[in-house]
Amino acid sequence: MKTRFFAFAALALTLAACNNDNENLNDGPVAAQFIADITPATRVNSEGTDWTDGDRIGVTGAGFTNVPYKRENGKFVTDGTTIYFNDTETHTFHAYYPYQSDGGTVTVSTAADKQGADIDFLFASGATGDTHNPTVSFTDKTDKGGPDNSFHHCMSLIKFTFKAGDGIIFNETEPSGYTVDGLKLEGTFDTATGTTAVTAASESPITMQLGGATTSQVIILPQGVTTSLDLTVSFNGLDYTATLPNPSKPDANQFSAGYAYTYNITLSNNGITVEEPEIKPWEPGDSNDVSITL
Repeated sequence: MKTRFFAFAALALTLAACNNDNENLNDGPVAAQFIADITPATRVNSEGTDWTDGDRIGVTGAGFTNVPYKRENGKFVTDGTTIYFNDTETHTFHAYYPYQSDGGTVTVSTAADKQGADIDFLFASGATGDTHNPTVSFTDKTDKGGPDNSFHHCMSLIKFTFKAGDGIIFNETEPSGYTVDGLKLEGTFDTATGTTAVTAASESPITMQLGGATTSQVIILPQGVTTSLDLTVSFNGLDYTATLPNPSKPDANQFSAGYAYTYNITLSNNGITVEEPEIKPWEPGDSNDVSITL
């Protein structure tokens, strides 16, 4: 009887210890772990449509501000400071890309020489974690009835596809470049909220070289436009102009955050042809065909 009694007592203590462990999994701080997706899975870099090794995000939460984490071997790891959970509370995080050492509100230029992933600002918020669940998931959980905490584009994107129409052949005589006029190129990005603002007082042209390509894109600050944009295309030593239709969705006369606007430009010397527009990466906004008669 005594042996059986002590056996049951030992079992009870073991179960109590297990229950206590479930309530307090760790005696000390627990390092946060971060996973992140871009929704939709698009990027402006040439290496792919998702994160690439070396990408750095800035993370804020659990009493930490603007902590850099770097993508290595397919996951985000600390790039100096490690974020720890020091209590049993659930903490909410936000993050942005690309990492800015000073954080806060940063100035942004979308001039031609600034184009690229460095101004492809992304923002994610609302992801949570604690000592029991230290993995902070910046992902879209809506398919499971949860929130969308993934990274989203904060800028707008204008894409151009240049096509040869009647009487024109692109064979080592592709358009050499183009200029878009009517946009404001200077503004700010708030790393704490993911919001952008235009600060330029007037519009400036963006001139892009094609280098033999027939597609191109420019990242711009989300903004309203009061007049149509002017497009100048350089082809075979001459400049040709056209007017680009203003966006009509999701908001009229507005280049909206997270949306891509594709313009299909057909060069022709004997008439105007309008093709079915094609919408690609980023959340699609307007896509318009513009023909230029040479």
